[in-house]
Order: sequence, then structure tokens, then C-alpha cells
Amino acid sequence: MNVVESSAQQQLDDAQALIERLQHPSERAQRAAASLRRAELLNDLGRRAEALAACSRLIEEFGGMPEPAVVVPCCQALRLLAHMLRQLHRPADALATLDRLVAAHGQRGEPEIREHIAHALYQRTWLIDEPAARCEACDFMSEQLDAQADAAFDAWRVDARLLKAEINHHRGLPQDAIATLDAAIERFDGSTDPAVVLRVARARLASVLNLRELAQHTQAQVLCLQVADQIEAGLADAAPELRLEGVRALTLFFDGLGLEEQARRAELVGWLLERYGRDASSQVRRMAVVRAYDWAVGLRDQGDGEAALAACDRLLATFARDTDAVVQRTVASTLLNKGHVLLEQLARADDALGVYEKLMHTLRDAAAPELQDMRAKATAGRQSCLKRLRKAGPADAGELSIELRDEVRDKVKEGRRHGDAGESLEAIALFDEVLAAHAASLHPELRRQCARSLVHKAFCLVALSRFDEVIEAADAMDARYGADAATEMQEQVALCLQYKSTALDRLGRPEDEMRVHDQIVARWGNSELPDLRGRVAGALFRKGATLRQAGRLAEAVASYDEVIARTAVARENVLQLWAAKSMINKAKALDKLGDTAGQAKAYRVLIARFGDSGDAALRERVANACEWLAEAEGRQGRVEAQRATLEQALGRFGTALSAEQRTRLTRELQALKAKALGRKAKEAFDRVVRRKA
Repeated sequence: MNVVESSAQQQLDDAQALIERLQHPSERAQRAAASLRRAELLNDLGRRAEALAACSRLIEEFGGMPEPAVVVPCCQALRLLAHMLRQLHRPADALATLDRLVAAHGQRGEPEIREHIAHALYQRTWLIDEPAARCEACDFMSEQLDAQADAAFDAWRVDARLLKAEINHHRGLPQDAIATLDAAIERFDGSTDPAVVLRVARARLASVLNLRELAQHTQAQVLCLQVADQIEAGLADAAPELRLEGVRALTLFFDGLGLEEQARRAELVGWLLERYGRDASSQVRRMAVVRAYDWAVGLRDQGDGEAALAACDRLLATFARDTDAVVQRTVASTLLNKGHVLLEQLARADDALGVYEKLMHTLRDAAAPELQDMRAKATAGRQSCLKRLRKAGPADAGELSIELRDEVRDKVKEGRRHGDAGESLEAIALFDEVLAAHAASLHPELRRQCARSLVHKAFCLVALSRFDEVIEAADAMDARYGADAATEMQEQVALCLQYKSTALDRLGRPEDEMRVHDQIVARWGNSELPDLRGRVAGALFRKGATLRQAGRLAEAVASYDEVIARTAVARENVLQLWAAKSMINKAKALDKLGDTAGQAKAYRVLIARFGDSGDAALRERVANACEWLAEAEGRQGRVEAQRATLEQALGRFGTALSAEQRTRLTRELQALKAKALGRKAKEAFDRVVRRKA
């Protein structure tokens, strides 16, 4: 027995001795408290059966006594009993125990007893799985708490309504969720209780998500600003939890801005850093630094190197001296990002070298694997800088004039705008101008712009169905830049090869297409860069699709399995999406192979892995998988499993279902329930007939 167990056992013995000593009727409150303490200690020691028995004895001995000092430990014992029953996977018994507590003491007015009633009412909502019944439990909680006008329980009242709204949101009923939230906001908006103010802010932000489901984006943006302004007005006195909601409000407002509103996005990130960048709460600062980092990475991915560099510098100015470990990890990631932007997008190898060396020095004693990985990437970045500086030949010795640099960049950007607008011929003309003038240049910035011109030209050629020219452009891209070790160049080459595989597919050359997929996997299969990992996963997925179309189903399944294996621990949405698509296509291939059980298993794996994802695209595929799984279960005659799957699809993934799909699944579920009732009725009729016979 270790020291902790020995101490707990001594406390247990002391509690038992106290119980035996307190025998007089006037001492029953102390005896009840001692009995509760003994049950808690038994539970802490893992002696669950004895703890259950101790709770039952306490309730039996004191349950009928009216004194508040005795009722309180009885309430605590019932709640502890329900908790243990839930841990023993006996939810029905746990629910019955909480119902017993509410029935016995729900009408009591003492605050200390009503606090336990509120806890019990909230606990019971989590023991109910069926969404409609859970909503009813929330309504029951509201009715019980509203029966007595005690403002001290307003926070619980709002919690009941927040939970009901969340359930309706997941059921695909955003209008019902908004009605519940609006009622809560209207009733409790004037409260000065900090706990209620916090929950009202959460109600407004929950309304934002539901309004966006209904495409009411303007109203959603207004609500975000209401929350942010309200918290801003009393920021100095706001609790950390409320300041967190302020960060969430600004983040949601940011996400609601269009891509064309870059100036407002930049202003909003600046506001976020100014208000919350040096907050006393580390959790608040963590949320702020992550949003600022995402903004800088987004600018980098859009090719706006100067703006990305400014965003990195703003973040570093705010958080460079922060002592929180989580914030410091993001600062290290920002330095890596800054080094990449300087080297790959702005061709400032000298400046990038300084950034990488600073990060290497900062992380010299890092022990965490994640930080060691960053140090390794900084070391690799430093080597790239040195290599780039050593390779600078006579053609690169002179400075590239700012005028020429801006002229070439603007021409490529204009070409991209034409391409995005569907004006492919105009875009290609601009890209060809850049290539004709600078394809032979050794200057890093001009090489980068020529590579971008080639890859965007290939994209426009695909749009024009000029597939032979797509292949020529991809081959030229690989020949010129395939050996360039720069990350951006490798990403551009991989993308161009993807366009080549698309062209070969359209030309009806599946064997050549699959050779390109194999080439992508062979060259970048071991890369740790998310973009290149995504290209590899996409190549394997498309190879599987080509094999499937050719009737080579077993090989297709193997290709999909490789995607699933390569993305098994991936956290990036794009990689998770490739995994989900592969699981779906694998299931369809297994269906054609006659492996219905394997098909159902593939869908179950998809649902288990991505069922709790907040990503809309993943939730949509999970919802579809539920429908297809139900169909597969039905073909195997597993009616109960089919019914459970349909209920899961409607209950958990309602927001991801289209109206037509939701109607179809509801109709199928109702049909199954009707059949089940019909069978029960027939069985009952048969029993009656047999008895009469």
C-alpha cells in the first residue's frame, strides 16, 4: 500500500469510528456527513461495490428525514451513486437515481439543496442519448428551475437552454436552436451576474453558427460584433472565461469576412492582438496567437509575401517574450514561417538565414519532440539559405531592380486573376510573356515567377481542354525546376504533374496516368510537408479511381488502403478528407466485389474516425456513410443495426444532411419502425390465437 492509499485508509477508518460514535438523534446530521465521507473515500480507493452499498445505506437511513443538514448529504449520496452507476455502464439506473433525487427534493427551497437539484437535472440530460428526449430533459430542467424565482440559479437556467439549442443544432434544426437562444438572450441579457453574462455571450455566439447555417450572414456578423463590443466595454473587469468569448467573437467575425475583405481582416487581427495579445490569462493569449499565426500562413499561401512577413513581425512583436510554453511553440512556428517567406517568396536569403539561426539558438536545449522537429527544420532552412547564397553566380550578382521585380510579379498576379475569372486565353498570353522574357534567368525571384507562370498556364490549358499542351507544360516544369530543392518549387512541380495526370485521364490513357501517380508517390512519398503529403494522397486516391474504373477492384482497394495508412494520424483537414474519400471509394469497390461485410466495416471505420469532426466537408461524408451503412446493414438483414445507423445519421449529423437526404432517411426510419410495430402486433396476435386454441 503506497502513502496515498495508506492516508485514505486511515481517513476511512476515522470516518467509520466517527459513525459508530455518533448515535444520538441530535447527532444524525454529523452522522450523515460522516457516512457520505466514508462512501466518497471508498470510491476514491476503487472499492466501488462497498461505495455503492455505503450510499444505499445512507439514503435508506436518512432519506426520509426533513432537516436540511441531513437532506444535503442525502442529495450528495444520490449524485455520487448516479456517478458510479454511470461509470459501471448502467445509464438507466443512474438516470433513475437522479430522478429519485429530483422527485424527493425538487420542491425544496433551501439554496444548498436546490444547488444539488440543479446539478442533478443537468447530469440527467447527459444520460439520455436520443436527441428529442434529451431536448425534453432540457425543458424539464428549465421548468423545475423556473418554478422558484431564485436569481442565483439563472446560470443553470441558461445552461439548460444552451444545451437544448446545441442539440437542435446537431439535429439540423437551426431555426429551433435560434428560437431557444433568442428567448434566453432576451430573458437574461440584463443580468449583472458574471456567470450569466458569460453564458449570454455564449448564446449569442451559438446563434452565429445557426444563422450561418441559414445563410443569414449579415445578422451573424452583427452578433459577433455585439459580443466583442460588450466585452470590450468592460474588458478590464471581465473574467478570463468572458475574455475567451471575446477572442471567439473576433475569430467568428474574421471567418465571416469574404476573401476580398483583406484590409478588414488585417485590421481585425490587429485589434485582436492589441486587446488580447498581452492578456493575463495564458488561455486567452493562446487563442489570440493561433489566430494571428493562421492569418500569417494564409497570406503566405496566397502568395502575398510582403503582407505575410508583416503579419509574422506583428505576431513576434506581441508574443516574442511570452513565457507560456504553448504560445512559445507558436512563436517558433512563426519564425519558421517567416524564414520560409523570406527565402522562398521574397528571395531574401541573407535575412532568412538570420531568422533560421535565431530559431536554432532559441531551441538549442529543447527536449520536446515537436520543438526538436522545428529545430531540425530550421537547420534544413539554414542549409538552403547557405546553398542559395553559394550558388549565386554572375547573373545573380547584381541586384534585381525593384521596378522589374514588381513588373513581373504584377504580370503573374494579373494572369492569375484572369485565370480565376475564366479568362484563360488572356491569362496564358501574360504567362507566356513572362516565360519568354525570363525563362533563362538564374535569379531566384525570376525563376520563382516563371515556375508560377508555368503551373498556372497548365491550369488554364486544362480549362481549355488543350490536354496535349498541358503535358508539354508539365514536362517543361519538371525539366526546369524538378531538381530545385526549394519547398515552393517542389510543391509547384508536384501540382503541375497532377495537372498532367488529369490531362492523361481526359485523353483516355489510363496506364500513362497511373505512371504519373506512381511518380508523385515515389518522389514525395516521404515528405513531411502538408501540401506535398496532400499531393501524394491525392495521387494514390486518383490511381485507385482509375483502377476501379478499369475493373481492377482488388488493386483499387489496395491503393485506397495506402491512402488510409498514410493519413492515419494526420490532423490536417485536407489529408483527413483524402482519407474519408478513400474509405468511401474502398467501400464501393468492396460492394462490387460482393464483400458486403467489408463494405459495412469501411463505413464504420469512417464514422468512428471522423464522426466528431467539426469540418463541414468531413461531416457531410460521415452523414453519407451513415446512409450507405444503413443500406448495407439492410441488405445483410441486420434490421436493428440499420435502424440504429439511421437514428445516428439523423441525430448526430443532421446539419450535414441536405433537406432531401434528411427527408429520405426519416422516411426510411419511419418505415423500419412501422415494420417493427407490425411484427410485434403480429406476434401478439399469434400469442392470443395460440392461447385460445
